[in-house]
Amino acid sequence: MNGIFILRSNLDVAFDDDGHQVKPLMVRLTGNVPGVEKLFDRCGWQVVPDSDASTPYQYQLMVQQNAILL
Repeated sequence: MNGIFILRSNLDVAFDDDGHQVKPLMVRLTGNVPGVEKLFDRCGWQVVPDSDASTPYQYQLMVQQNAILL
């Protein structure tokens, strides 16, 4: 079973009042992480492991620069 965990405070920091992403969205991904990464990639999101090794399963999500969102 896959899990995507997002803190409300991380949403507030990552997006401005107009809904534009201004910083990476910090999330925790569990389960079949490569499969979840593939899903995010298809939706125009880049998934990058967080460089802080003290937090397992922590990733950064960023909208890809060339993504076309409808």
